[in-house]
Amino acid sequence: MNYIKAINAFYDQQEFNPLSASAITLWHGLMHVNNKSRWKKEFSAAMTVLCVKTGLSEAGVRKARKELVEKGCLTFQSRKGNQAPIYQIVPLYEETGSESDKQEDKASGNWNGSTNGKESGNRGTLIKQNETKENETKRNNDVDVRAHDFYETNIGPLTPFIAKQVTKWAGDLSDELVVEALKRAILNNRPFFSYAEAILKDWQTNDVRSLDEARSGQVERLEKGTSVFDKLRRQADG
Repeated sequence: MNYIKAINAFYDQQEFNPLSASAITLWHGLMHVNNKSRWKKEFSAAMTVLCVKTGLSEAGVRKARKELVEKGCLTFQSRKGNQAPIYQIVPLYEETGSESDKQEDKASGNWNGSTNGKESGNRGTLIKQNETKENETKRNNDVDVRAHDFYETNIGPLTPFIAKQVTKWAGDLSDELVVEALKRAILNNRPFFSYAEAILKDWQTNDVRSLDEARSGQVERLEKGTSVFDKLRRQADG
């Protein structure tokens, strides 16, 4: 599951096949549980967990779940006793073969059409390239979800609107800068996304592209006796 592709495809679908607010909230809750399970194709989620993550009642979760199933976003299977149901989030984006798969096909062709000495070198090089790309893909997927996880762990449940804004800022700047802005909002006793977003806008205006630049900019402002936080506090209090 590619988290960013899944988010974008989900909201693209809302334009022609809209869901209720409860169904959208449940989808995000299930995505978070699936992320915690390391994106297993099938995963379990207890009703109590979903109620906590979504703020819905049990009846609300069941109604939202039924809607997600009917709209083709989800499948689930009930189990006997006190066992939690098994869920599977249906990818709404086209899953194509990875670049590493294509390279493996190419490697197979080279292997069959070359001499033993040449084929060994080519295949060894391609295997290393495949391993590198797989590692990069894994790291990128980990980064994709970091800001969303940080928000839910330290601030609260993600609403559909905030989830979309977090994804947007992670794309415009970087995931690590979004996390840094959220940290600063919390440390300044303003655990609101609007406060973190004001920090992100300030960084964007000043062309800040890395954590080092963000931190050095903060030091410069402090040395001048002012900071973006002073301005943000005045706006929040005023």
